[in-house]
Amino acid sequence: MKFLITILFLFSFCFCGLLNAQDNGWSLREYKDGIPVYIRKVSGSPILEYKSGVIVDAPILQALALFEDEKQIRRWYFQCVHSELVEHEGPKKEIIYLVLHMPWPVAPRDFVFRRTRTENTANGVITYRLTALPDRLPPVKGMVRVNTIESIWRFKSLSKTQTEIYFQQHTDPAGSVPISIINQLAAQTPYYSLENFRRLLTGKSA
Repeated sequence: MKFLITILFLFSFCFCGLLNAQDNGWSLREYKDGIPVYIRKVSGSPILEYKSGVIVDAPILQALALFEDEKQIRRWYFQCVHSELVEHEGPKKEIIYLVLHMPWPVAPRDFVFRRTRTENTANGVITYRLTALPDRLPPVKGMVRVNTIESIWRFKSLSKTQTEIYFQQHTDPAGSVPISIINQLAAQTPYYSLENFRRLLTGKSA
């Protein structure tokens, strides 16, 4: 049992180190249930950028199928209460609409964004980039439209039964939201999104 715990600890440490080594300026904000969350300051913005990752016990095709199912996003993305496909722009591009519930007294936020898929044929890594399209749909009464989102999701097959997922994002929720609330979500959003995704995909938590 001690040997197993040691191996798991070293494995988690190496995974955290891999995330931390990718860029400068990152600091560990939280590590819970095998999910490290890193944050850093962004020049010209008071809002923190975050990145995180998790290894799930599922083949990559299964993970990709869940991620690409727009109707399922509301089941795993943190605070998402509505998700739908707006338009297929091509085999690797979609326009997607999301609604996020925000803590009182902050008004709900809605996103319109383009999701673009690319594949690195050398290593098999699948990358999705999300970019905001705030004017793609008319404003919705009672919602505040998010104008800026820069998001990257990467999926890498580790074996026939394991997939590594990487998530990095910086967004401005617009409107009059206290910076303290926004930056608090910098730890909650990646952790709960990845934990929910893992549980929905595999039926289990860490």
